[in-house]
Amino acid sequence: MSESGWNTIDSDAGVFTELVDKLQIKNVQFDDLYSIDSDSLKSSSPLYGVIFLFKYGQVDRDYAADNNKPIDGTYDEDYQQKGIFFANQTIQNACATQAVLNVLLNKSEIEIGEELTNFKGFVEGFDSEICGETISNSELIRSVHNSFSSPSLMVDEDKQKPKPKYDDKNDGLFHFVGYLNINDQIYELDGLKTYPIKHGECKSNEEFCQKLPEILMRRISKYGDELRFSLLAISNDKLRQYQEIGDVAMMHSEMMKRETWKRENELRRHDFVGLMVELLKNIGKDLSDDEYEDIIKQARHKGQLKLLQNFTQNHVANN
Repeated sequence: MSESGWNTIDSDAGVFTELVDKLQIKNVQFDDLYSIDSDSLKSSSPLYGVIFLFKYGQVDRDYAADNNKPIDGTYDEDYQQKGIFFANQTIQNACATQAVLNVLLNKSEIEIGEELTNFKGFVEGFDSEICGETISNSELIRSVHNSFSSPSLMVDEDKQKPKPKYDDKNDGLFHFVGYLNINDQIYELDGLKTYPIKHGECKSNEEFCQKLPEILMRRISKYGDELRFSLLAISNDKLRQYQEIGDVAMMHSEMMKRETWKRENELRRHDFVGLMVELLKNIGKDLSDDEYEDIIKQARHKGQLKLLQNFTQNHVANN
């Protein structure tokens, strides 16, 4: 794979938790949120911020075409004078790690490690596009990002500012943005926007948890019937927290979660395309087209049931 290539990575709590650990960011954990309400946000306390994943579609393209205006909130053009770190996304497939760094490099209470401390010091005073370009050229950040997917056979070498691709059948790619409280203001940090976006005053973590659901629901309402959204909470390392207070039951729960994350991340690093092709060839060689189609339908149905089962189990476990 080319040294400049970035792979797509999953919106997954286990992926992001291991990613920040490899970047030497200390005592940070990501967890899935299954409902957008203040109680769910408070359950992750201390909440450093959230990562919002959505389908970049026609609504986003319309606002981008109109002077790249924010869909909601107002631009803060003076963000650099306030000490806010903000980087544009300058390369395709980097938006997940970009969103994570935009949040965590603005949280003074988080220990970001020597490498990222040096990086942040180096880009101080740079505009958002140069900050994004510097991230894109970071060997450490790129290699850690790419460690969560199998090597891509084809790499997009285009270094121009990325725009989500779309066509008649696919109305856009998924995109990540971060929300957090900085300087008593709720900010949205979107690497495809010109500046950080302000969403109003916020004096405490509790107020952030109260106000953020309304901001997110207002955003979601603009997408009509679209349902493809997800939300990840960024908080402290819960395993360490439960170890410190001696909560054995919760320690066990967190260790089991980490075992699952570790197993799933290992699977992500393997390319099973060749194996799947050979299996499908073997399965389908003696079948008619109708029989083969019937097997595909059954497999799809079982997959949907498994996803529903996993969602139900996770929802019960988190409530």
